[in-house]
Amino acid sequence: MDQGLVKGAALLGASNQSNWGQAFQEGLNASTSAAAISIAKQKAEKQRINTKVGGYIDNLNSEVDLTKLTAEQTKAVTNFLVENKNEYARAASEIARIDDPTDPRYMELRNTMNGVQTSFSNLANQINAFKEDKISYLKDFDDRRISDGNNIQSLSEAAGVFTDEASFGIGKGGNLNFWNEGKGEYENYTNIKKPFLKDFKAANNILSLNEKVYSAGSSLSGARQNMIRNKLKNMISSGGRDTLLSLASDDFLIEGGLNLQDPSLFDPANQDLLQDAVLNSYMDALIDTAAQGARDKKPARGRGSGGFSGALQDEINLSGPVVEEAMKFANLGGLADEGDKATAIARYINSTNLSSKSMPYISRAEFFEDYMDVMDFDDDEVAEAEKEFAKEYGNSQIFKYNGQNPGQSRGINVNINDPQSLYKFYLQNSNLGSKATNYHLGNWDRYSGSTDKKQETKKEESSTGNFG
Repeated sequence: MDQGLVKGAALLGASNQSNWGQAFQEGLNASTSAAAISIAKQKAEKQRINTKVGGYIDNLNSEVDLTKLTAEQTKAVTNFLVENKNEYARAASEIARIDDPTDPRYMELRNTMNGVQTSFSNLANQINAFKEDKISYLKDFDDRRISDGNNIQSLSEAAGVFTDEASFGIGKGGNLNFWNEGKGEYENYTNIKKPFLKDFKAANNILSLNEKVYSAGSSLSGARQNMIRNKLKNMISSGGRDTLLSLASDDFLIEGGLNLQDPSLFDPANQDLLQDAVLNSYMDALIDTAAQGARDKKPARGRGSGGFSGALQDEINLSGPVVEEAMKFANLGGLADEGDKATAIARYINSTNLSSKSMPYISRAEFFEDYMDVMDFDDDEVAEAEKEFAKEYGNSQIFKYNGQNPGQSRGINVNINDPQSLYKFYLQNSNLGSKATNYHLGNWDRYSGSTDKKQETKKEESSTGNFG
């Protein structure tokens, strides 16, 4: 067992005492969500596949040599060898009667004999690869190393091939083929994508980073948080899509993985969206771990701290610049023209670290303009286009824009006419911890002066009543 992984998981367990694990689990509403139903069906299918493979392993005699082919497979190989040996023999018999090596027939027969030899060599190599892959697959399955990030098709094909369920055949050139039920045809073994494994290396790196931020004994904010975020992003992206899917789906840190409920995130066209979701999830964990480490190393203060831990009080005290930016952002809600307002808000967000370069924010007007061009609406069809746009994308005024696949862009739930909603949106997407964020959200009235305005209004009403 990897001791580093165990140690990291234990540390993360400590951090979960705050709110990370709860935050992931509270998002589940599988009983009513169509996405959750889809995911449940996929899990059921994966379970069916896993049960089949597990049963195959259970029925194996421990003394059985897995490198041996089944009787059916042996028969297919034997028939191919016999047929091609006969062809070789016929060619050899004929070529022996031709004295002139420049004779076209001689060359034709020589090519036939070389082709048979090549096919035998190719078949031998592919069968050896298949045997080795079969042993590895069954062992990886039994050791629970196969990633849950694999799609159903890949898992089903592998289960069929390596449990001897899929029909076995030998194609032209000695190519090893297996029947693909989904495609309805035989497929070359070399073209069959094998299920990828859980990326324990990437998980260990993240757990090691988790341990370091905990041991530092200080909360994550400002430049330090940006540095950690960039380091984490490099860890996630360096392994490619398989690493991303593994980190998103496998239960390295939380049972069941990150519980990402939107199936569209796993569409290859939405790789950037998935990476952002995974990055944000692990960053939330690291932020909470850092806060936990700070609390564990720094005792709560006495009077004047409002009951906050020393670490939380420090984060609140040092978050003035973030709150100041949030208030500036909130003031954008006071702009008169709604179209200009949405554009100004989107551009402001894009100028901060709240936005991803791969998935920038865009106003409804800008998105609709692109929609008109792509859908080829005429200028006299604006009303119809607006209806279709609203039907497909809702009524959001701000969108996360997927440049690679605009159809996968998604609206942001924020009221651009409400300064408090803009303030909340900014804080909840900043680098502040959840408790510091909630503290500043609760002080909106004081920061905005709305409390004073309410009191002044009451005084005016009272004064008016006296004159009456």
